[in-house]
Amino acid sequence: MLRCTVCAAVYPVSHGVIDLLPGGAGQRGLAQRAMESERVVDFCESQWWRRSALAALALGISFEQEHALITRVARVRREQTVLDLGCGTGLYTRPFAQRARPGLVIGLDLSAAMLRAAAQFARQQQSHNVILIRGTALHLPFPPACFDLVNCCGALHLFPSPGRVLREIHRVLKPGGRFTAATSRWTSGPLASRAANAVADILGIHPFTTDELEARCRRAGLGEVTFHHTSRLWLVMSARKHGANS
Repeated sequence: MLRCTVCAAVYPVSHGVIDLLPGGAGQRGLAQRAMESERVVDFCESQWWRRSALAALALGISFEQEHALITRVARVRREQTVLDLGCGTGLYTRPFAQRARPGLVIGLDLSAAMLRAAAQFARQQQSHNVILIRGTALHLPFPPACFDLVNCCGALHLFPSPGRVLREIHRVLKPGGRFTAATSRWTSGPLASRAANAVADILGIHPFTTDELEARCRRAGLGEVTFHHTSRLWLVMSARKHGANS
């Protein structure tokens, strides 16, 4: 059993993961279902996926550049509480945990396979201030205003209702809290829009134009929307919840 200080509840733990979806994960696109494959998990941690030269060419930014950019704009400090949403194998969870220590970092993902790998890596790196939760971004299992930062890198375009997810992010952020994201990008225009709709229908991936994502953030209550990278198929952005400085 594990007590989550953010949730103020005690949960059973399996393989280092709190599973809040033992009955199933609900609606998922093809891309999300693929994340349950052990081969995909291994591929995500390899040099042949996000860290590859081909990915850097397609996305217009290398993983190392993205990581440095997110780290700079997230500004995680000691004793802060962080949610890494769609954490996957913990590529951002573990570095955040080092910076926030003795604060808490929660990694939440829909994929049990990804979370098992994240738990293994966290144990290897002795990231003792990490809690991993299998849950849905559509109903975050946290009280309002409990996180200094919500980070979502490589997952926002996979959620079936991004507007709803952004409202949940706004709800759980403290006043003045920050939101950082790296997600799939698309250009505007009728042809690009039809192509994006086809990608969404077939793969369950929803790429964003900068105008669309900024509008969605503002409707959710997030301000100071800033795009730090917008090139080719990828964008990196940040926003803040209005209120006192965190």
